[in-house]
Amino acid sequence: MIRRRRHSEQECLAAFDPPIAVIRPVYAAGPLVLSSPHSGRIYPKAFIDQSDLPLHILRQNEDAFIDEMLGFAHHLDIPLISALFPRCFVDVNRDASEIPVHWQGPGTVPSSARAEMGLGVIPTIIADKSPIYRKAIKPHQVLPRLDALYHPYHAALMELVGAALSQFGSALLLDVHSMPGFTQMGQRRPDIVLGDRHGTSCHPETMARMDQLFTERGYEVARNHPYAGGFVTAHYGRPAENMEVIQIEINRDLYLNPVTYARKTGYARLTADLKSICFELLPIRREIPLAAE
Repeated sequence: MIRRRRHSEQECLAAFDPPIAVIRPVYAAGPLVLSSPHSGRIYPKAFIDQSDLPLHILRQNEDAFIDEMLGFAHHLDIPLISALFPRCFVDVNRDASEIPVHWQGPGTVPSSARAEMGLGVIPTIIADKSPIYRKAIKPHQVLPRLDALYHPYHAALMELVGAALSQFGSALLLDVHSMPGFTQMGQRRPDIVLGDRHGTSCHPETMARMDQLFTERGYEVARNHPYAGGFVTAHYGRPAENMEVIQIEINRDLYLNPVTYARKTGYARLTADLKSICFELLPIRREIPLAAE
């Protein structure tokens, strides 16, 4: 059984080759960097076979098509990094230490309440608390996933942010996500939630500018509630060192059918608005068509 499980794990990791997609402009247009850590939608059969959940449930926490929406980065000469593996397999918006105590051995201290709940760097439940795996994850599965997927993502992200900082003297990372359109109580969420860890991951003027850019395009914007930013925002956001991060949560109801995962007509408008917002954030305005691709 152990040998079969190890083989299944190897099949999963082999499906993520490469684990990330990166756009690296030859000449970046400015200090802006885009990241999409949760849009991965490769679900290997070996992974699906480990679960009793159907694929559409496993996809519930996926930021569907955010990476494609940000594909304009190539035309604007903006660096973009996207994870190709799904969030429910490895979540790069968590600290690498966020694993349950029983995976680490006796005498260890819980790394976080989220990890103990099953929402750590290797999730074991979907947001509605449904178990992902038919049989419990074993400790020997943890490090290979981190080495193959988690660490390469953050190494590449740090390289992009470091390059912007070196070239322009500052870096602004927009960490882009999507959120369910409605709360569990049926209340519609705002169109956009901007998170700056309650004022600690970027300068106030930068947050105000982002709010303005979305608001003037007709979007309802909230700040830090219900999402203030995760590990990426907290870890890379160092405004005192000219490294700023804003997490952007986009209401999926704007662009996605939550049942069929088909794009709505709003997808094109949202893509065009994101492109024009990023264009306005660039210090050098090149003659680039802003129509949605």
